[in-house]
Amino acid sequence: MYEDSWYTYVPDSHSKKDDPVPQSSNHRRRESLLKQPNGSNQISSPQDPILELYEESPGMNGPPKATLARRAKSYSDFYDAAVTFLGKETVIEKSKDVFEVFEISPNVKLLESRFEDLEDELLDESQEQYRLHRDQLILSERHLDTLLNDTTAALDLLATLSESFKSVESETTTFQAQCEDLLDEQKRLRELADEVGTDLQYYAYLEPLTRRLNAPGSGRLVRNDDFLDMLMNLNTCIDFMDQHPNYRDSTVYKTRYSTLLERALNLVQNAVSSALHDVSEDVAKELKAKEHNETAEYILLYGKYETVYENLGLPIQKLLKSADFAFGQKGDDKASSPYVNQYHELFNQLIDTFLKSRETVGSLVSKNLRKFATKEKPETDFEAFARVCIQHVLDICYNEQKLVTQFFQDGPLLADYQPLEAYTKSSEYAGRLENNILSHLETLHTFLLPYLSNGDLQRICGLVNWLETMYMVSNDEDFDNDQPADSRRSIAQALLNKYLWKSLDSLFLKAATEIEHFKPSREDLKVTAKAKIITNETAKSTNGQGIDGKVQVHGTHAPLVSNSYPTVKSAVKLLVMYNEGVYDRPRTSDVLYEIVHQVTESLQKAATVIKRTGTMMDAQLFLIRNLMFIENLFMTQEIPDVVRQSAEFDFSPIWDTIQELQDRKQLFNPLAYITPLVKGNLLPAVVDRVLDARKELEKVLVQQITAFTKTWQARLAEKDTKKRDLVARELEILLDKAFDDDTTRAALLKMIRAEESEEYVLCHTSSES
Repeated sequence: MYEDSWYTYVPDSHSKKDDPVPQSSNHRRRESLLKQPNGSNQISSPQDPILELYEESPGMNGPPKATLARRAKSYSDFYDAAVTFLGKETVIEKSKDVFEVFEISPNVKLLESRFEDLEDELLDESQEQYRLHRDQLILSERHLDTLLNDTTAALDLLATLSESFKSVESETTTFQAQCEDLLDEQKRLRELADEVGTDLQYYAYLEPLTRRLNAPGSGRLVRNDDFLDMLMNLNTCIDFMDQHPNYRDSTVYKTRYSTLLERALNLVQNAVSSALHDVSEDVAKELKAKEHNETAEYILLYGKYETVYENLGLPIQKLLKSADFAFGQKGDDKASSPYVNQYHELFNQLIDTFLKSRETVGSLVSKNLRKFATKEKPETDFEAFARVCIQHVLDICYNEQKLVTQFFQDGPLLADYQPLEAYTKSSEYAGRLENNILSHLETLHTFLLPYLSNGDLQRICGLVNWLETMYMVSNDEDFDNDQPADSRRSIAQALLNKYLWKSLDSLFLKAATEIEHFKPSREDLKVTAKAKIITNETAKSTNGQGIDGKVQVHGTHAPLVSNSYPTVKSAVKLLVMYNEGVYDRPRTSDVLYEIVHQVTESLQKAATVIKRTGTMMDAQLFLIRNLMFIENLFMTQEIPDVVRQSAEFDFSPIWDTIQELQDRKQLFNPLAYITPLVKGNLLPAVVDRVLDARKELEKVLVQQITAFTKTWQARLAEKDTKKRDLVARELEILLDKAFDDDTTRAALLKMIRAEESEEYVLCHTSSES
């Protein structure tokens, strides 16, 4: 910043000796006088002659007494200390020699002159360092003055610049505000231009799209990669025109865009329909031309259709399997868009076309089932025949399901839609496809139903149990390792749930109603026939024929006796067969109720006939024995509840109202009926009742046992011991002939004799009293 001379300048000390700067004794510290002079400042020899000294003076007998001179405290005090010391010596010498005054006076003057010279030199020498420091301070002061001047000048410049900036700022504030206004206006205009440009593109898209869709060969557009983008753009344009009805010509553009969308969707429908129609005709011709084996049929019915799907092109495949076009689903905000109905119309057309192309499968299934009936001989081996038919139909349904999945998986045709406004057709496309698949199960059921309805319930029970074992999950999970893939499980469950289980219930209900119309013979009404246990061996020896020639009873169902009433055999067989099964299927309580209710009524009717032709005792034994068979069956086979919900009319409110009017003596007053009629007290109430057939059976059983025990208790109450023993013996013989089960006989005897003992004790006590 400054030259080096500012920092390296050191003044010459000799030049300052000639022009010494006077220093005040108050500001400068003098150099000690004890310091010896150096150099040329040595004391020179005196020029004047030295006064003669007398060696012997009267006052000088020895050396002067040594005295300690006072030390100077400072340079300014040095002179005073020296003068004081010299004055003391002079006084002493004066006292010794009076003549010395005349001798020393010239010396004192000389000493003073010399002292002044030495003092000046000593002062110069002692002030050299201070003089140098002073020069450095002067230099620093000049440097600082220069810095101060520069800083002051810089501050003045900055103050000037600040004033200039303030002036410029004040001048540019208005300009800045104007610029900001211009920027805001520019932003507004740009946004407006963008909005105009964005809105304008919905108008500008019409003409090029119209030329593309109406150009010759537009049918090939469905194979272009941008076809789906074109559909989405059409949807967006229609939505825009629908949301801005106040825009110019929005209604006209909306109509024209809707027309173009319909045109584009027609291209899709034509492409799919033509492809499926061509392959369907070829397949139908080949199937009619000659017989095919199973592999050839699979290639015709499914291989060719898989090729058709692959040849449709990627855009149509994405349209059929993309959820982006599933408009109108639950929770979809585009459900009310104007183009939704157009897409659903396309979906309905595609479903109709696809289902029509699969009509050949239904005729082929019927044809193959008839072929199996001719080949397998269902009358002799129904089980093998039914299994072949079921497996064939399950394979067909599974293949149909695979084909539907390949065409429409996760697409709009398998989506769940909410009810659409202003659209009258059904949007249950997935349901229609599923019904088409399961329609082959209906064909199978219709074909097998005549063979199942021949009166042999063992056929349908065996078929249902086989299906449950093969395709359903067992309660005990004994068949988990043999379960097939889950692909056919849902189809088998649909077959059971929609057809076979319902047929099973209807056939069992039909068999239960036949119990009511049974007409017993004399042999059937016998009570004292000896029982014969039917086991698996006896069932096999009779080749499965029923004991009565009408009902087949097998030992695997329950331990029945040959002398039980035929309706009891039928009821027990029906109950056990209906309760069997490896799968916990829904067992209808109406079927169980009807079986138990009908057999109870049939036994009561038979007991009435026995009572009329025989004795009351025979009727009681007949009922007890047969009802005990069924009651034991409930405990051993774990048969569920046999209840039925029944709605009946309850006329008690009418009788209560009439009784109340009669009590008030208003029975014949027409006005008294107005209030009860308004309140509904003169109408029968509908009451839901739960009917329990097992409780009905137990009630009849308890009544008969009670009547039987009371009859024999009365006879055993004979006072004559011999007669009482004869009656007891008669009772044992009767029970032995009527009941083969020792437990039942023992229980009846215990009940009779327990009451007998109580009565005997009471009679004996009364006689003693």
